[in-house]
Amino acid sequence: MILTHIGLVIAIIGIFLMFRGGMMDMLLLVMACTLLGGSAAAQLPALGGSSVPPAPFALLFALARMTLPNSRRWREARGAIRANAWLAIYALYGLLAAAMAPSFFRDSIQVAAMRATGPTRSLFDTVPLAPSPQNVTVTVYLLGTVCAGIVAYLAMQEEGAGRRFVKMGVIMAWIHVTLGILAAVLKGTPFDLLVDALRNANYTQTDQTAYGMVRLTGIFTEPSAYVGFAFGWFVFLLECWLRDILSRRVGPAALALALVLFFSTSSTAYLGLGSYGIILGLRLLLAPQHLNARKGLTLAGAALALLIAVCALAFLWPAFIDQMSTILRRATIDKQDTESGIQRAFWARIGIDAFFASYGIGIGPGSFRSSSFLTAMLGSTGLIGSLAFLAHLARAFRPLRLSTYCGPRVGRQFGENTMIGAAGGWAALCVLIPAAIVSPTCDPGGDFAVFAAVSLALRSLPLPWPEAVAQRPSVAIWRRSAPAHCD
Repeated sequence: MILTHIGLVIAIIGIFLMFRGGMMDMLLLVMACTLLGGSAAAQLPALGGSSVPPAPFALLFALARMTLPNSRRWREARGAIRANAWLAIYALYGLLAAAMAPSFFRDSIQVAAMRATGPTRSLFDTVPLAPSPQNVTVTVYLLGTVCAGIVAYLAMQEEGAGRRFVKMGVIMAWIHVTLGILAAVLKGTPFDLLVDALRNANYTQTDQTAYGMVRLTGIFTEPSAYVGFAFGWFVFLLECWLRDILSRRVGPAALALALVLFFSTSSTAYLGLGSYGIILGLRLLLAPQHLNARKGLTLAGAALALLIAVCALAFLWPAFIDQMSTILRRATIDKQDTESGIQRAFWARIGIDAFFASYGIGIGPGSFRSSSFLTAMLGSTGLIGSLAFLAHLARAFRPLRLSTYCGPRVGRQFGENTMIGAAGGWAALCVLIPAAIVSPTCDPGGDFAVFAAVSLALRSLPLPWPEAVAQRPSVAIWRRSAPAHCD
């Protein structure tokens, strides 16, 4: 393993926080490292030139923090493991499948390789199924996702951890937006040297344009990765704003992320915004009593302002509107007819073919490249792994809980931690929307694990006494009806 300059900085900060900080500080370090989506903390020449991203590298120090002799969190880890049990089963089944299935089903199916070993002949190059170093790489990432969930669950046990998590999310949102805009606006200037120094991972780093416009990538590998990260935090911050959690901070940050997603020219962003918009609209339509009327009016006002701005641009700058409409059409309606759309559809079908070719067992993580998390999950971990993952998602999202859908007026009885946890549940669910059309592997990612752990941890904490009484009507009524004193 060869440590990079970024890995050296992370190591210094990680060692310092191991002895001077808590688990929440370690989690904040891991979260900050997720901003470096195109970076490498270490290079692994022995594994085919694979790179270790900064976030998993920082996670190693967080796990080491748990094992220190004076750390109480190691004794509390059993609760965190139980909370992430279904995710752990998913990863462990993937580990077994990666170790055995490629050999057992060798040559039984043609797959798209995770990493090409020779010259590319066409968009549909395939190779016979066989064990590869990518089975090890993807499985390690999958186990790292479980570890991220455990660390996040433990960190959320600290006093005030939920509010610190929201504040860190706001900071990350502004950094992500700023880097994306600067990298696009200052393209071709010396600022590119800084971007290249940060994008040092051994991946294909793309700098794309669409109709003369530089697409937003920031310091991520490609536009879809940039907007996928932005979308998860957009959902989390907007859900916090709907619940009146640090509204003055999270509201502008969520708006900035929404604008970046809209102008990203990425089909991933438009699918995410459209899907979440439909979900939010149904919530407002079916259960308006659970949301603050002021919030609904604000959302309607923002939509009206956007419509007025578009109409004004159409009148003052018709060429820009024509260009944007062409980009939107190419990124959505006409996407399936492009080379990228055809190739992604081909990769996605490989996951379904692998599921049936392995009789529902799965051929192991890293055995093939997909373009959808859903088909990658089916093809890699089969029926057992897929059911385990869905069980973890349902446990984190809690679809039958009132706190999942309510706004600030009803949410006061549940407490701030529960509301932050509910926002984390929505983010964990919605972060899978971009992954469903771009993810090459069955790893849901550290963002999913952290958001799910935030929901699991904060919604299981004991409520403060007034909120606890509010949720027990019989106790509240008894206390009101009891006499002031008894003789």
